[in-house]
Amino acid sequence: MVFKSFQATNANMNAVKKWAEYYEGRTKSQTDSMTKIEEKVLALEGSIGVLREQMVSGEDHRSDVAEELRQHADNCASTFQRMAWCMGIVFSQIGQTFGLQRETEEEVEGSGDRQPAPLGVLMAPEGLERDVEMIQSAFERWRELQAADQLRHASVQSCMQDLSRSVDESHEKIAACNEIVQDSVNANESLKNELEKTGAAVLELQSLQVKHDDVESAVQRKGEELETLHRMTEQSVERLGRGVEDHLAEVQRLVADISRQTDERIADHSNQVSRMVEGHMNPLNAYLNTMHVKTDAMRVDVDKLKDKAPELKSRIEAVVTQLQDLEEAHRGTVSQLHAAVDAVNANMEAHSDRHIGHHNELSGSVKDMFSALTGRLAELQAFADTTAESLELVKREDLSGLARELLSLDQKVAKWVHSNPLPAKISEARLYSLEARLSDEMDARIALECKVRKTITPRMRDDTADLVLPQLSQELSQGFARGRKPSGDRR
Repeated sequence: MVFKSFQATNANMNAVKKWAEYYEGRTKSQTDSMTKIEEKVLALEGSIGVLREQMVSGEDHRSDVAEELRQHADNCASTFQRMAWCMGIVFSQIGQTFGLQRETEEEVEGSGDRQPAPLGVLMAPEGLERDVEMIQSAFERWRELQAADQLRHASVQSCMQDLSRSVDESHEKIAACNEIVQDSVNANESLKNELEKTGAAVLELQSLQVKHDDVESAVQRKGEELETLHRMTEQSVERLGRGVEDHLAEVQRLVADISRQTDERIADHSNQVSRMVEGHMNPLNAYLNTMHVKTDAMRVDVDKLKDKAPELKSRIEAVVTQLQDLEEAHRGTVSQLHAAVDAVNANMEAHSDRHIGHHNELSGSVKDMFSALTGRLAELQAFADTTAESLELVKREDLSGLARELLSLDQKVAKWVHSNPLPAKISEARLYSLEARLSDEMDARIALECKVRKTITPRMRDDTADLVLPQLSQELSQGFARGRKPSGDRR
């Protein structure tokens, strides 16, 4: 029976081992799930890296566009400088030649107010020799050329108006570029909001019950990199805005300086008209011929500027198109990133719920099995102690007495078999006495078996069903129970 108990304990330990292996398999499956989640987080990290590369490429593209716009602005400024230099010389010569007329001077001042903002103005050449003897012929020649000069002045006036319109168009294009930059700033703001939402989603992922140091550190590191990249983007946009504002302020300052210098030059030229008329007119004619050549060169430059204006417009439109494409690509990437984050969030929530349920079931099963195993071990220990005591008691008392009585009975039967024939009544009395003794022994055995069975728990009865006391043979028990004589001849 003790061996059966140890077998049952071994079976229970095997069951506990199988249970531990089963939950070890479940733990491995949970580890695989964590590995899959880590792979998804790595995929999310790759998407974030792609987004960062796209942002860097967009920033480089914006820098290239800004540099190109700056180069175009420098080209325009240099062209305006040359035009302003030529126009300043033209204004000085016209003032020196036609400054006596108040209306013409006012028109020159008006045209000077409409001129663009060059980077500087050169001083008009001076030092013409005076020729007092030819003053009369100079005045006559001046009167002859005044009409032609008036026509030439009108043509120059129209060129200046065209130039002013070109400058206005350039200002409009600069304003359009500023609007594009503002749209880029707005796009960066929207990207900032999306990055903040992404950071919030990452923080929400970190707040879940998944306790994996590598995942947490990777998500935290990527969040810090996104914040750093966002700050760098904001700083770049702010630097670009400040550069545009500084450039506009510089242009406005140059316009104001040129206007002031033009007004001063016009006043100075008006004061010098009376002295310049007394000079020699031949150098003036040569200079006017030179001015015709310079005016033609200026017209060529203006034509080149007009030719470059459509190209600049097409480039600006291409930049706007590229910015729109980049914005659409950013939106698609952000939507994909949101979908991936939502999927990871749903998987993490489902995994957390399953993990909590499995953990609760595992804890309950462990507690139940621990309590059952503890009770079973206590019962086995008590049963083993009781069985040992019962066996010891049977060994000491009942079995020894039964052995002695059986030995004496065997001796008596042997003596009775070998004894001389007795009267029938004596033989019958001896048989009845032997039957009574056997009946008493059977009753004692049955009582002892019942007593032992009462001490066995219901759970152990199946294991101890085969642990019974020795029984008599069927023939002997039936013969003495029914009052029959034992088989064999009596003499």
